[in-house]
Amino acid sequence: MSIELKNVTVTFPGVTALDNVSIGFEPGEVHAVLGANGSGKSTLVKVLTGIYQPDAGKGADILVDGKHFGKFDTPMMSREEGITVVHQESPLIDVLSVAESVALFKGYPKKTGGRIDWKALFRYTEELFEFYKIGLTPRMRVAELSAAERGMVSMAIALGKGDDLKKVKALILDEADASIPEADAEKFLGYVRKVADMGIPVIMVTHRLKEVRSICDKVTILNGGELIYTGAMQETDDDFIISKMLRSDQSPVDEACAKQDGEALQRLWELCGRDAEDDYAGASLSVKGLCAQNLNGISFEVGRGEIVGFVGIQGSGVNELPMVLGGGLSRSGGEIAVKGRSLPRKMTPQRAIRAGIMLQPTDRFRQGGVMSESLRDNMLLPNEKRFWHKGKLARQVMQEAILEFDVRPRIIDMPFEKFSGGNQQKAIIGKWLQLHPDVFVMDDPTYGVDPAARKKIFADIRNASAMGVSIVIFSTEPEQLASLCTRVVVLRQGEIVHEMKQEDGTLTRQAIARWCYA
Repeated sequence: MSIELKNVTVTFPGVTALDNVSIGFEPGEVHAVLGANGSGKSTLVKVLTGIYQPDAGKGADILVDGKHFGKFDTPMMSREEGITVVHQESPLIDVLSVAESVALFKGYPKKTGGRIDWKALFRYTEELFEFYKIGLTPRMRVAELSAAERGMVSMAIALGKGDDLKKVKALILDEADASIPEADAEKFLGYVRKVADMGIPVIMVTHRLKEVRSICDKVTILNGGELIYTGAMQETDDDFIISKMLRSDQSPVDEACAKQDGEALQRLWELCGRDAEDDYAGASLSVKGLCAQNLNGISFEVGRGEIVGFVGIQGSGVNELPMVLGGGLSRSGGEIAVKGRSLPRKMTPQRAIRAGIMLQPTDRFRQGGVMSESLRDNMLLPNEKRFWHKGKLARQVMQEAILEFDVRPRIIDMPFEKFSGGNQQKAIIGKWLQLHPDVFVMDDPTYGVDPAARKKIFADIRNASAMGVSIVIFSTEPEQLASLCTRVVVLRQGEIVHEMKQEDGTLTRQAIARWCYA
């Protein structure tokens, strides 16, 4: 059984997500697919699973054991051809037993009369776990499982046994190891190796270079939608892989572009009713002993106008920190202060905004904007009381904002979903910057945007910083962190373990990349 993609191109408005990619996955191999955010990894998975289809007229083809499909029209078609996937978020429900979780995906066995045959369900689950040598019992609650055990159960459910297993042509692990702590990774990856030993191609999409090196036979590296390298894992080293993952088409932030006139931003702040004066001499953001989910008592400060980056692999706390700072996730301990004012333990996004912290989330589709509403409504939403029955003022703000943040087309009543990803992102960033945040938390601000929008966003970040806004930026793109930040802080297992500084020469894209990927 083998899977092959040929000449696959996928484009979206302003972005080429995959550019004529051809790749094969062979029986019994664990094949790592690596790349920075925006490299095309997720698009590749979605083509294989029938969520996206390759562009027509480009000669694309998908082959399963030599059988030509051209494309998978639907996820169901992909599943019927034996492509099975386990995603980053394990599809298990904490309050259910393990057996009930199996039944949710495999179906409940029924007795005559339609009642659930619990004995048959427990027996099937026991046989499934015995087949895969998973030392769990069917009646255990999912909440009792470790992250590694959740991953193993998810894979067992996806693969099945007997006739179900015979139909499997490939297993895709789409960042399925992301939430597994480093201490448990060896157990999980050993299980992945056993699946490959059954003759099933395992496609492992991941950021965790260190862990996968020990079990992967081949590695493919994507960069900017292009296939940069495919070869034996043992023939590469970390430096080689990281160098190929670094964006070759992205030059450092254009300093001339960053030198914008601050008067336009100043006018926006005044129109939006925000005081631009600031004589506070201390740190804009002070965090002490912060605990929340994967965060274990971290402390740091961000000065006025400083740009500080944070990096770390999945499970390090790097995903939780922006949500905690932005009020979207509660903290269990520690203190957060903005300009010396302590924030309450029970935070909400509204309270964070009132305190001067504003968050640009990584998921612009579900958290960043309201896709069904207009550009106008999206950009004015956080400050709507200011514009109640003040249509002239609202129009003036919109005119200033779309020029300052270069949102195109300049149609304020156009539905937000009709704009390209880059223009959506510029509008979302502009929405928050026009409110003059004391601290602006940016989570992957240039993810999935075109080069022109990327350049404009860089300029806006630099301009806001020069005007006194403190920026906390989370990114897996070493180039932008090395260009923008004065410091980059590294998280590992919920703790701060390293810091790179521009002033001492340790802040380089190669050094950041090692901490992002290795």
